[in-house]
Amino acid sequence: MLCLTQRPPALEGEILQQEPLAPYTSLRIGGPAQYLIKPAGVEDVQRALAFAQERGMPWRVLGNGTNTLFDDAGYRGVVLHLGPGTRLNRMALQGDRLWVQGGASLAAARHWCELHGHRAMDFLIGIPGTVGGALAMNAGIPEAAIGSVVESVTVMDVWGKVRQLTAAECAFAYRSSCIRRDGLIVLGARLRLDSAAAWDKVKLLERRKRQPVGRSPGCVFKNPPQAPGSAGWLIDRSGLKGYTVGDAQVSRCHANFILNQGQARSADVLSLIDIVREKVYKEFSLELHLELEVVLN
Repeated sequence: MLCLTQRPPALEGEILQQEPLAPYTSLRIGGPAQYLIKPAGVEDVQRALAFAQERGMPWRVLGNGTNTLFDDAGYRGVVLHLGPGTRLNRMALQGDRLWVQGGASLAAARHWCELHGHRAMDFLIGIPGTVGGALAMNAGIPEAAIGSVVESVTVMDVWGKVRQLTAAECAFAYRSSCIRRDGLIVLGARLRLDSAAAWDKVKLLERRKRQPVGRSPGCVFKNPPQAPGSAGWLIDRSGLKGYTVGDAQVSRCHANFILNQGQARSADVLSLIDIVREKVYKEFSLELHLELEVVLN
């Protein structure tokens, strides 16, 4: 419900108290947030951080929730929602550069570029989430990631200080960046659209069709280096396709996806993750690391 009495001074956005988080995630799992704040602008983000710090509360950013698992008990702290329905989602073309805010949909940004004749971001087709989330985890495909088209990223640190990072300073790596490691908030980015790379859109879409449809956070595990196959291949060869705990299931379509088949709980998903890790380690002596963000407190 909307709570006006607890609103930090001069905050223009919304503050929702005890707001269920499940509807904000693709897994549809998660209890209530103590505070869910939908900032109206950069100043609101700064005020929300100050609000949390003054009260000694933890905080985190939530975009489209496509790579996040919240606890059924909820989140005791502040969740900054920078995704659909917020005002931090503007974008504009500046020659062969795209300026885009962190809360913008990645799909919308890619489509916007395509409509204006720029195909440098075609490799991101079918990848859900916000631009900010994609930058934090350096989202992409085996052949390319979003970090490869970054010119600069505007971020806010935990103290509310805004600064600009070059692509090199972002330290992009496989499903990683300093944005994710240092808990920075993506306010916006300038992306280069002058790449000469040619992407086969049909093949990219075919690849996406081999992934399951349903309540899922996308790929759960990172692909381990020097492995004989991808994380999905390892899980498949371990005989775990279709394995279930409660209503959480290892997808029969792609083994690196976990589906909420109905009323799955966070505990079901976490138990399934532990089983998958244990079985893959037993079969291949390889440790799987999470790509999924698990939020417990």
